[in-house]
Amino acid sequence: MTSSVNSSANPYAMLNGSSSTSGSSTSSTNANTDTSAQGIQDRFLKLLVTQLQAQDPMNPMDNSQITSQMAQISQVSGMQTLNTAMQSLVQSQAANQSLMAATMIGKQALVPGNALSLTSGSNVQGAVNLSGAATDYTVSIADANGNVVDTLTVKSPSSGLNSFNWDGTDANGKQLPSGKYTFSAKATSASSAAVTATPYANQAVTAVSWASGSPQLIMKDGTSVGLANVAQLS
Repeated sequence: MTSSVNSSANPYAMLNGSSSTSGSSTSSTNANTDTSAQGIQDRFLKLLVTQLQAQDPMNPMDNSQITSQMAQISQVSGMQTLNTAMQSLVQSQAANQSLMAATMIGKQALVPGNALSLTSGSNVQGAVNLSGAATDYTVSIADANGNVVDTLTVKSPSSGLNSFNWDGTDANGKQLPSGKYTFSAKATSASSAAVTATPYANQAVTAVSWASGSPQLIMKDGTSVGLANVAQLS
């Protein structure tokens, strides 16, 4: 048995936006470039129907092949639906973070930094984060010119975050003027292992901005801090 094939008829013409019966070509750019789950599924069904129409009647497509192709397109459709859902979840989480950050305006946040803002006659709080056990740590406070004006020693600190209070006086007990001061910290290790002392400053949150895909807290000194870097809020 022999069969004749019309070489002018393209069984896949419908996928390219042309008709094999009318001989005319129509544009289907939008349909072929649609990357949505529905668009991918439509193109797959057209391809499957075309394959069935063009198959050899003496050697038809195996049922397992059709089932396999259907499973593949279902996976593609499911993955795209999951991707859409994940994008929606990320956007929702970003909105929640922005709302949370906005509620922090006007509060005091303990963040990485060594700034101390002194109001004469008041105490100033700072903190030191220790990477390990220490017998004590020393805080050196300097004025705007970098001159050390006072030194504090905190005994038996714990590993992690430790706060301290400075009364705003110098080493001789004299009240210092209001202004900006800085501090540095050094820990004495309880063992042979070195202990890192990281300074933390207590600052007021004045505003919130959006940068690098996440909300940033704007502190009183103009610096910006991410939510993950806030050690304490009051």
